[in-house]
Amino acid sequence: MVFRDDAQPRRDTDALEVTRSEEQLLVNFDRVPYRRVRLVKYVTTEEVTRTFQVRREQLRVEPEDVADAAPIEPWAARLTVDEPLELTLSDEQVVIETKIVPRERVRVWVEDVPAGEQSVQGTLAKEQIEVVDPSRGNRRPFRQET
Repeated sequence: MVFRDDAQPRRDTDALEVTRSEEQLLVNFDRVPYRRVRLVKYVTTEEVTRTFQVRREQLRVEPEDVADAAPIEPWAARLTVDEPLELTLSDEQVVIETKIVPRERVRVWVEDVPAGEQSVQGTLAKEQIEVVDPSRGNRRPFRQET
C-alpha cells in the first residue's frame, strides 16, 4: 500500500523525451528576367535660321583741292588713261560649318522598386502530442506552446 505522504521513487534513468516538430513556411526570392530594354541614341534634325550682318568693301572717292598739295606719290603717277589703277574690293560671305559639342551627360542605372504584394499559400504539418491513458479510456492533449 502506498500512502500519499510516501514519495514515489524517481526513475531518472527511465526518463523519456519526445520532440514535437512542425513545418515552417520559408520564402526565397529568385530573380527572373521579365523584360529586355535597350538604350538607343538617335539623331533628330532641326531647321534653324540665324541672321548675321555681312559687310563689303566700297570704293570711296574724295576729291581734294591740290593748290598747295605736296608732290604726287609714285603710285598715283602710274594712273594714266592707258593704264588704269585696279583695286580688288571684297565682301563677307557666310561660311557654314557644324561641330559636335557635348551638351548633356545621361546616367543610367537599375534600381529595385516595389512591384506590389504577392500572397503565397502552403500547407504546413504540425505534430501533436497526446497522453493516452488506456485504463481510463481517454486521451488528453499534452500542453504545447505555439
